[in-house]
Amino acid sequence: MKRNVLILCDAFPPAFSPRMGYLCKFLSEWGWNPVIVTEYLPQDLYRDLVQTHDITYVNYYWSRNRAVQRFKYALAFFADLFFNYKNWVIKGAAKKKLKKYDISLILSSSHRIFPALAAYQLSRRYHIPYLMDLRDIFEQSSHNELISRKITNIKWLNNGIAAVITRKLTRQRNKILKKADIVTTVSTWHVETLSHYNRQTHLIYNGYDSELFFPKTVNSQQFIITYTGRLHSQEIRDPALLFEAVAHLSAQKLINPAFLRIRFYSDAASQNIIRSIAEKYGVNSFIDYCALIPHSEIPHLLNSSSILLLLTNKSSETGGPQGIMTTKLFEYLAVEKPILCVRNDKGCLEATIKDTQSGLAASTVAETVCFIMEKYCEWQQKGFTRQAVNRSAIQQFSRREQARQFVELFEQLTVARAAQ
Repeated sequence: MKRNVLILCDAFPPAFSPRMGYLCKFLSEWGWNPVIVTEYLPQDLYRDLVQTHDITYVNYYWSRNRAVQRFKYALAFFADLFFNYKNWVIKGAAKKKLKKYDISLILSSSHRIFPALAAYQLSRRYHIPYLMDLRDIFEQSSHNELISRKITNIKWLNNGIAAVITRKLTRQRNKILKKADIVTTVSTWHVETLSHYNRQTHLIYNGYDSELFFPKTVNSQQFIITYTGRLHSQEIRDPALLFEAVAHLSAQKLINPAFLRIRFYSDAASQNIIRSIAEKYGVNSFIDYCALIPHSEIPHLLNSSSILLLLTNKSSETGGPQGIMTTKLFEYLAVEKPILCVRNDKGCLEATIKDTQSGLAASTVAETVCFIMEKYCEWQQKGFTRQAVNRSAIQQFSRREQARQFVELFEQLTVARAAQ
């Protein structure tokens, strides 16, 4: 008989953030049934991951009327900031599931206090083990990117308010961290940071679905450098090094826009950031700005590309990103295409790219130029590119393996609780 795990998360497919969606896809193989309660977000990128699970979507503010949505969002934002409103509402929805199902474990997955507080409170009230999963944490950058909504149009005031909110949410998160039975997170840097609050912190990477992402030879008429995803800020993801390299190659007449294209599949806000940086280097003629596409279309897109682009920045104690290993990295690895990471983070991404022999984490314009030209010549000769990766190193990142690691912790917690 399958056991039930109650999952409270801040995003679930079809919305962005597929970590829990993929976990649920494979849980049944190990005898677990997911029951999901999550915030409703109006996105449709991971429709293929919404199957027959019991999913409750809590709509806090979304409306087809934009004025109504702004008003409801402001109310929800401040009510949550001062009274933990969102946790209170999602906890009420989760209680109905606790009455309907025999729940063996409660899991929260988020990047801040919501909905971890609700999950923790429910676990203590009903005496159910609690696993806290953190995809992102405030410490991974120093520019408050996880508080992304503008509260005012005055930059310095907005930054000050965001800093205050960040400190408050971090303190609230840490209180729960210390009390969670087990904590999971996404990189070695995150494990090291969170272990200061809870020694039972475990690493479970994001990953790729081997049923969807695998190498396939696709000839292309153009040399295509592809990026999929958002840019919250240039401090975290900076394409300047790539643009400088492309400008250099163009000036040397080694490339031209008819044959080399850089395609960004991003939202409008991200495209505005990219466009402003590209204008500085005079390379907008090489760039195609494309909308975000459904996840089911990503595998063909990646296999049709010549280079897959990872955007980051150098890690540092004072500002650069720390330990950010996005889903796109692992999906890039799975299709065995050359990966260009700019700028070299000097951290987790560089180490993973070296271990998997999957491409280059670039620190200089010269090495970026050499990498692009090497792959460009390969494409001219073959009509496609392929990277000789270390497949054994990549296999550890499959989503099925990720689910197995979660289940091991589920079993550990339930056995320990049964022994008490």
